[in-house]
Amino acid sequence: MKPRSYRYNSEWMPDDFPHDYDAHIYFSLEQLDFVKALREKVCTHFKTDQVFVGDIIPEPIGPHTLPMLEVNFSKVFYSEMVAWLVSERALLNILVHPQSGDDYFDHTQGAQWLGHPVNLKLEVFK
Repeated sequence: MKPRSYRYNSEWMPDDFPHDYDAHIYFSLEQLDFVKALREKVCTHFKTDQVFVGDIIPEPIGPHTLPMLEVNFSKVFYSEMVAWLVSERALLNILVHPQSGDDYFDHTQGAQWLGHPVNLKLEVFK
């Protein structure tokens, strides 16, 4: 069995998880303690099998140019999750996007930003 690690976040997600939306919560290493506390708050506030909170990703990975925390959630929780993130994010920038199956679309036209947009390496989707 693989150790629990951000490198395996998607493998810890239940097989029947509703892959509707992602929120990528970006942070600098100076904000790590705040993000750790925010992760715990998400886990406490959204105790449901329709919200999956990954492990903190402490380095850029994939198209993401900053460390991040990823939260996956069903469309049932879209309004509540986005409103909650707006009120809890402080100075963090967050990308919320659908999981349509078209990663390029999801991270561009489908993207909603809370705070300021973060530059992404979109070429990984081509």
